[in-house]
Amino acid sequence: MSKLNSEIINGKNRTIDLWERLNNLEAIASEIDPNYKRSKDCFSLSEYYMRNNKKDLIEIIRKLEIEYIDDTWYKADWAIVFIAGTVGTILDVLINQTNILKPIDKKIKEILDCKTVKSIQQKLDEFSNSFRNGSSAPIDFQDFEMAGPKSIHEIYSSGHDPIRFIEGIIQFITGNFNGIDKFGNLVNIPFGEPIPNIIHATISYVAHMLSDLLNKQGLPYPGTTFLMQFGSEQTRKDITTAFRAGLYNTRTAIYQSMPSFFISLIIHSYAIYDNYTVTKKINFSIGNNTKYQPMLLVANSIVALENISVTTVRGILGDPHAFFKVNWPIIANTIKHAFKYLLNENRKIHENQTRLNELEKKVSASIVSKSEEEFLSDLEKEFKEFCKE
Repeated sequence: MSKLNSEIINGKNRTIDLWERLNNLEAIASEIDPNYKRSKDCFSLSEYYMRNNKKDLIEIIRKLEIEYIDDTWYKADWAIVFIAGTVGTILDVLINQTNILKPIDKKIKEILDCKTVKSIQQKLDEFSNSFRNGSSAPIDFQDFEMAGPKSIHEIYSSGHDPIRFIEGIIQFITGNFNGIDKFGNLVNIPFGEPIPNIIHATISYVAHMLSDLLNKQGLPYPGTTFLMQFGSEQTRKDITTAFRAGLYNTRTAIYQSMPSFFISLIIHSYAIYDNYTVTKKINFSIGNNTKYQPMLLVANSIVALENISVTTVRGILGDPHAFFKVNWPIIANTIKHAFKYLLNENRKIHENQTRLNELEKKVSASIVSKSEEEFLSDLEKEFKEFCKE
């Protein structure tokens, strides 16, 4: 068994070495003579692939465990992107442009109002308060002017905003409330008992936020407090009304994330299957490679473009709730995948530049002691030798 393994490893190394040499030789020839690849007497790597059955080549790659990455998009890839984008678009329209989720959200509110959930909330509150000897949480300060009842204080408290969780933890550590009043003025006042231990403060904060998440009202939509702080008076009134109506909270953000979730599910599943047909191995992280990651970008972009277009039209037609129909999670995912794509392209450019530098050194070293005619003649001989192998 060890002898067989040794032969497989040697075969793998020899194959990789052969392919690398072929690539380098062809690149050197192209650098010296741009017409070299088109010469009938010369052997090119593309001709090597054409002379071999693709299925046999894939089988060799699989057996020798050579990493096989093909960034080319085929018809099936375009079809999957179209399917994922269509599914995401349909979900976005249903979630943001219709009332189809209202009955579901109503049922969720009923569940959140049941005794079992209230009991869980009470335990979470007791656990959170235990770090402060039972005193109120700093982010729960309510003694300032709000455009509505005290029960909606979360949209005025920066510590309750999910994307400002670091500020929330700091408030638990310092015992200072930070928020915005109904006029957009900053409110900063000592409240509650501080928790100097950062670990205890974090645990207490998380328990408190989980408890508030289980309220029927829920937590604010991520980023709401920035709009309350920098938006107009009308913006603050609209957000307050929307939050009270259950139209603009964390559940809304979760619902709006469903198109991106299903897009990722479809494309990652396809990536795993597509890779399995080549390698006969299951790789759950293959969806992040340089081929499938751009597929995620295109599919998310389709939905983002649809959402922005529809909400823009609604706004132009005078819909006062158009802003709340914008699918920020899908836009954020599109930006994320675009950023990943740019990073991957930058990495490729860097790697290619490194290869070009190495190639330049090889070419310079090769032509020092030979004329161009002698070098090309030797190069053709070496290609023919590879053909025999």
